[in-house]
Amino acid sequence: MSQPVVESRDEDSVEAAGTAVATFFAFVLFLGGLALLAISFDVGDAAPWTFTGGILAIGLAFALPTTILPALEDRQGS
Repeated sequence: MSQPVVESRDEDSVEAAGTAVATFFAFVLFLGGLALLAISFDVGDAAPWTFTGGILAIGLAFALPTTILPALEDRQGS
């Protein structure tokens, strides 16, 4: 009677999961930034702060998958 073989996880599946999580958080940041931009026209005195927060959130949403995560992956690979 043969025993089931337990295989180790592939590196590709771990990287795919990390990419999915990063994509999800970038999408949430992008939507949050759009929401902040939308409400910045209705909040009165806090409008400059919400507008700036929206711009920063959208910028971070684009920076995560294009700049920050590849730099972290290169650092871990070395």
